[in-house]
Amino acid sequence: MNYDAIIAGSGPAGSVTARFAAESGAKVLVIERRAEVGVPVLCGEGISRKIDDWDMVTGDRWIAGRMDGARIYSPDKTCVTIGAEQAGNETGYVIYRDIFDQELARHAIKAGAEYMMNTQATGLIKEGDKIVGIIAKYFDEKLKFEADIIVGADGVDSKIGHWAGIETRLDPKDLETCAQYTLENIDIKDAYCEFYLGKEIAPGGYVWVFPKGKGIANVGIGILASLSESGMAKKLLENFIEKDPRLKKGIPIRFLAGAVPVSNPIETVLDNIILVGDAARHVDPLTGGGLTHCLEGGKIAGEVIGKAVKQKDFSQEFLSEYETRWKEAFGQKIKRNYLFKELLLDMDDKTLNHIAYALKDKKFDEISTHGLVKEVANELPISTKFKALLKHGSKIKEIKNQ
Repeated sequence: MNYDAIIAGSGPAGSVTARFAAESGAKVLVIERRAEVGVPVLCGEGISRKIDDWDMVTGDRWIAGRMDGARIYSPDKTCVTIGAEQAGNETGYVIYRDIFDQELARHAIKAGAEYMMNTQATGLIKEGDKIVGIIAKYFDEKLKFEADIIVGADGVDSKIGHWAGIETRLDPKDLETCAQYTLENIDIKDAYCEFYLGKEIAPGGYVWVFPKGKGIANVGIGILASLSESGMAKKLLENFIEKDPRLKKGIPIRFLAGAVPVSNPIETVLDNIILVGDAARHVDPLTGGGLTHCLEGGKIAGEVIGKAVKQKDFSQEFLSEYETRWKEAFGQKIKRNYLFKELLLDMDDKTLNHIAYALKDKKFDEISTHGLVKEVANELPISTKFKALLKHGSKIKEIKNQ
């Protein structure tokens, strides 16, 4: 069983990589340990409307709701509203993530990629130091696949990267533990996403409420692993729901739990190896959102794989075009937002309230995480800015110079 590229993982990054590699002429196999693409869902299910500009998915079966804006609540419930007339591409959709993933897989299959479900990667095949394939388990059967390129699209706990010798370990301060209920029978009055901040509400993270249609919403929480203990995310989320009159009467129809990397990216290319998506740490460290980066990075990876197959060059040097291009596309944003995440961790609730009060009536010139970060930075108390410069001055200077 010989392929040009084998992709471990059928999530968005894996399927988009498969599609564009196959469209470029590569023989591609996607292996997935789960029985069904996109199931179980492990996602807040929000995505930017930037996807409208990309030829990634068709139709609208995957759309649960179109968002008109966002409300961000400080610990004392001061609200900063980003309205529909301002929000542009930084609003977006709440999606049915299972259908979304299946649409991406359908496009990959249409391009010529093959899929094998219930197939879990268990190791890499090496000849000396060279990676030449992958070992997998299909139910109780051990399989060996030969390939020129192995793609790790296997999530936050990527085994592909680890087996290849890439440092994939995450510090607890760079990992969010998450929990989410989908609630029915709740009173959602408009198409606004809501975000709630505060060390008592969600230490090192936030609570979100994403409407999915009339009477239904995803209500979730992410907290830093370094500030949490076993079961804490679920407990804090349930406390939040119990205190909100709209949500308290809701009937849970789904519960999810998982983890999200909120770190700087890691090395993503070696000889015969590429990492994409969460495995590459292509997640916004500030928001925990990763879908758009997965799609952009997957497209780049697929195109580079296609070039490598035509040139028969699978070296780290040749494949490094992928790393160069994703860094140009969104690498700077990840580095900037990682630094801002670090700055936020140093802020107490009083500072967050101060910032929210200063911004609550502001009309934003730029509605994006970048624009929001700039406005927050402008409103930081002098004492907080001074502490930030003392602690992170070299990093701030580095980002400004890039």
